[in-house]
Amino acid sequence: MEGITLITGWFAENESVLSGLVAFVALMGLLLSPFGGSIKALLFKAKQKPEPGLLTDSKIRAAGKPTIYLAPFTGSSEEANNFAQELSEEVRRTIANLTGSILVTELTLAEYAANVTVLLTGSGCRATLRLQDCHSNEDFWSGRFEVDLDDRLEAIDQLSAKLSTSIRYEVARRFILRDDNSFEVKLSRMGFAMVSSDPAAWDKGLVTASELLAEQPEDSMFYAIYSGLLLRELVLGYEPVPKHNLEKAQGALQKALTLNDRSDFAHAMMGRYLLYCQRDYRGAKRSYMRSLEINPLYHFALSSLGYIEIFSGDPKKGIELSKKASTASEFNKKSGQLIQAVAAGELKLGNFDAAIEWIQQELAPEDDYTGTLVVLAAAAGLADNKKVAEDTVASLKEKHPEISIAGLRRWPYKDDADWELFVSGLIKAGLN
Repeated sequence: MEGITLITGWFAENESVLSGLVAFVALMGLLLSPFGGSIKALLFKAKQKPEPGLLTDSKIRAAGKPTIYLAPFTGSSEEANNFAQELSEEVRRTIANLTGSILVTELTLAEYAANVTVLLTGSGCRATLRLQDCHSNEDFWSGRFEVDLDDRLEAIDQLSAKLSTSIRYEVARRFILRDDNSFEVKLSRMGFAMVSSDPAAWDKGLVTASELLAEQPEDSMFYAIYSGLLLRELVLGYEPVPKHNLEKAQGALQKALTLNDRSDFAHAMMGRYLLYCQRDYRGAKRSYMRSLEINPLYHFALSSLGYIEIFSGDPKKGIELSKKASTASEFNKKSGQLIQAVAAGELKLGNFDAAIEWIQQELAPEDDYTGTLVVLAAAAGLADNKKVAEDTVASLKEKHPEISIAGLRRWPYKDDADWELFVSGLIKAGLN
């Protein structure tokens, strides 16, 4: 009787009264036939509700985040296929833990697809990543990564870090080009403004943040990114961060972690705040380690552990760790913060020429971050490199005509002697 009631209701919802009665009579004959069991099973399955945790198209649309599908990794040989499967599991685990996107298991639900092929070449391995826009069927990015196979697990860790980081950031770059003003698109644009060397991009990001803040969003990523925008002086300027911005940034980070304690990004941003704004080395290390518990391959947290060593511990170890983390992606390698920290470490070790060479090698002409110019001037002054010193101080004064030693923000060196050495280099370079 339960089956009959269900069928009657189903037809009442989907057919007119007359056609419903006709169909009902015909279907009752089928139910009483030898095929009835199969038909009833199909009907009951169709009526079942989706499992609570199952991702549906409507749920994904409501979330608004970019959806990513990882196609099965393939290899050029049986051995390469086996390696590809192991690599795939590690990349999948990392992407699944990201808070800024949704990993889907069906291509039909994806906006972006990642395809990886693996080639083993004797003692080495090459992985090629191809990213596709599923709406336009356009391949919009590709990259090739190579590692040694001396240690298989280390090779998998290195490749998965490179692949997952590239997927994370290149999909985000593509996502912000969408022609809409949804919350998630605006949020992603704010995130890219936070790593720009263009003051106008930061201004626009803060305007967007203020607009979204008025809506009181319950979104961890929003507050973590907002905190970064409030600390713009760390990237664009040379002075201490204003007190009211420090307080707002701290509140935003606490809100971000309250909303989602499993955000690798939010914990890493808290670490950055504690290191650069409070010189709380233990607190910063706890935050970065918590970020790595969530995502062991997160380059932001890994390189930042190197910064702690540079400023408060073993600078040689810190430089090595930071440089290793920088190889995870071109995005991280060009980070102004990373370039500055490694140069500051070389300066602390007395390797002034090495600091100059590192900056000149890594710094893109369009990314003349103030902090990078400051450490370059200090290194040039200490190295008695008058040409670089004069040119760099001139660039600093062009960007900030009022810049002076007295107004300079203290860098997070733990020992006063290291900071005094830094300042003496600036004085020798000609900064008053």
